[in-house]
Amino acid sequence: MKKIDVLINAYGKPFQTALCLLSLMKQSGQWIDRIWFVQDRPEETKVLGRQFILDLLNNITVYKPTDWRWINHIEEDQLTDDEYRYSVRYQYGWEHTDKDYVLTVHNDVYFTSDPVKLLLDAIGDKIAAGEIGLCCQCPAFHHKLCSPETYQNYRPTLKEFIAIASDPKGYMATDVSNYMVCPSLRKKPWPLPSCRVNEWCALINMQKARPATVPLGPARPFGAHVFEGVKRELREGEEWSEFENNLGIVYDTAMAWFRDVHHQGHTCAHQDLSKVAQHWSGHQALFDTDLYAENENRAKKILEQEFKLQFSD
Repeated sequence: MKKIDVLINAYGKPFQTALCLLSLMKQSGQWIDRIWFVQDRPEETKVLGRQFILDLLNNITVYKPTDWRWINHIEEDQLTDDEYRYSVRYQYGWEHTDKDYVLTVHNDVYFTSDPVKLLLDAIGDKIAAGEIGLCCQCPAFHHKLCSPETYQNYRPTLKEFIAIASDPKGYMATDVSNYMVCPSLRKKPWPLPSCRVNEWCALINMQKARPATVPLGPARPFGAHVFEGVKRELREGEEWSEFENNLGIVYDTAMAWFRDVHHQGHTCAHQDLSKVAQHWSGHQALFDTDLYAENENRAKKILEQEFKLQFSD
């Protein structure tokens, strides 16, 4: 049986983090060797709650980065520095695993069945498997020209993509000038800017991904957020504001990597995960205290009922 490693970054959500890893070990433990656990900005994580899962599992390696990248845009000229690169999500485990496959997960996923077998069966000879695309933000999806299952088939020219982006079919419009100032997008519009394998639960073939990705290859890190475009210098006394002081696009987690490895000839397998996992609100909960508390309480109840854990009030 193939053994895999798990890569996870944990920022707060201690009950959800515990539920994620305990339910993953329950459903997929036969596949899992080591869990590479990156504790984002430890002092803030502590304020949001101690990660007590570290006391419950003996196969976790904890890494506390000296820098904290979170969703900040990377500076590509600093990727040769080990500590800087390790601050990018998932990167420490990515470079230290000795396994042929790794599973990336968010710390707010509840697994109800085995995702690893499903993804191993799906990946074949591809570089990664998971749910493809942030399609809700892509005009090609809303024009019914592309879907997670068919993302390899729709490869518009920049002119064709700009045309549909100018009419996003009811979804939030992105000023087409943002696309026009992105050199790589002008040269190679496909994969489309919102396309990726969603890292909240994705299986990566490290035999293909390791040599394709920094520090060994040209692809930008899997966990990196990347800005491409033109940055305007701040005026005296002006505070920086997203989308006002720059013109271009932001590649969310795994989007720049997805583009880069496809330009090297790799592809990914789409696998629906709705029958094996529940993903609870993700990034949104960090900015909504009521939602955060609701999800933590829901996780706590499941931990008490399913895993027989007891917590003092």
